Amino acid sequence: MPDPDRAAAARDEAEEASAFSHPAVPPDVTAAYGDHPDQVVDFYAPRDGATAAPLVVVLHGGAWRAPYDRAHLSPFCDFLARRGFAVANVEYRRGPRGAGGVPAQGTALPQQNSGGPVAGRWPETFDDVAAVLDAL
Repeated sequence: MPDPDRAAAARDEAEEASAFSHPAVPPDVTAAYGDHPDQVVDFYAPRDGATAAPLVVVLHGGAWRAPYDRAHLSPFCDFLARRGFAVANVEYRRGPRGAGGVPAQGTALPQQNSGGPVAGRWPETFDDVAAVLDAL
């Protein structure tokens, strides 16, 4: 008899592999919005040549997994640009990396370090998003 948990896990794995299997698309321009090397934003111009276009700000959600930075969303950003949108793909500070790309222990503020893996850094991630939105 088939194991439904195994089938669900296999579907999840295939879906993740498919979602992240597209090659990265280089941005038209990358600009810094802060002093830290991770405080950058990639811009994708509308491919239809429009001089004025709606701006879509893209924030990736891979703070705790090193392979999933802003690059994994670049095909989506290009997709939006080909449909007439201006796109800002934001990177933010994610803290020092430990084993397996997981943020190192003790990188959050002391009052927020519960002893478990730190997913991003608070309030730095929030501050970075606020800074890039102010810059845009």
